[in-house]
Amino acid sequence: MKRNKIVLIGSGFVGSAFAHAVVDKGLVDELAIIDIDEDKAKADVWDLNHATPFGDKFVDVHLGSYSDCSDADIVVICASAKLDKGDTRLKLLEDNVNIFVPMIQKVIAHGFDGYFVLPSNPVDIMSYVIKRVSQFPKNKIIGSGTSLDTARFEFFLSRTFDVAPQNVYAPVIGEHGDSQVAVWSHAQIAGEPVLDLLNKGVDQTAFKQSIASQTTQVGYDIYVRKGTTNFGISLSLVRIVEAILFNKNVIMNVSSYLEGEYGLNDLYIGTPTVINGNGADRVIELKLEEDELTRFKQSSHIILEHQQRADAIIESILNK
Repeated sequence: MKRNKIVLIGSGFVGSAFAHAVVDKGLVDELAIIDIDEDKAKADVWDLNHATPFGDKFVDVHLGSYSDCSDADIVVICASAKLDKGDTRLKLLEDNVNIFVPMIQKVIAHGFDGYFVLPSNPVDIMSYVIKRVSQFPKNKIIGSGTSLDTARFEFFLSRTFDVAPQNVYAPVIGEHGDSQVAVWSHAQIAGEPVLDLLNKGVDQTAFKQSIASQTTQVGYDIYVRKGTTNFGISLSLVRIVEAILFNKNVIMNVSSYLEGEYGLNDLYIGTPTVINGNGADRVIELKLEEDELTRFKQSSHIILEHQQRADAIIESILNK
């Protein structure tokens, strides 16, 4: 019987939270953990092994090496440089490209042929970096994209209307960053447009600005107070991994590669995507209002501008 296997690269705040969720849910048969800080990785392995008796099934958690990638179904990359307080996610670009290029080369050199899943920022551009270095098809690389932003948007709306967040559909698309777009034209509760449910007299423009601002800003607010955001994003990664391993055909707002959708090409960007055993199986192109499409394209231009920087860094590394 084939064993399901994940290799986790990077066992920091996000990686360890993801690993704990994998063990708790018994998602795979084997979880190999790689980290530049081997003592930290060993400690996480021991700690997670002691959690396995409480999980849904036994997961073989062990200290990994790049050779583990040879028979892995999924490589989850949580490795990242550290974001300084007050900086945007785009500030990580140069450091993370320098981390990712040799790392991806090692993964590929050991015969990996599965799926890459990652939250490392700037996630849209890092997804592109993996595609360029690995030469994998677009469906085999899935960035967490705006999945967490969507969850935040839906949570804030659920609080406003006193319903469970699972009953809110409210996508956020674009860059996982300051230029993200809350898609109000598709925000619904029980099939009803969210804005139609507002009490009479509520200023719709002010309401939209308030909720969208909270959605964009809250990640920074969390980071300033605790130095990371790890719980929400780790469960987003779990949802992606589950969808691949168990062919779930779920729709998530992840970083997907566009080839003509929205009139855009050659970039990863947050958009609704069907995820199943084929990875990022297909992009769902939302019908956007004019201002939403304009902002989405502005967001794409920011990604493409920084993608050019990433290309230059990749070239300098490969030509050494």
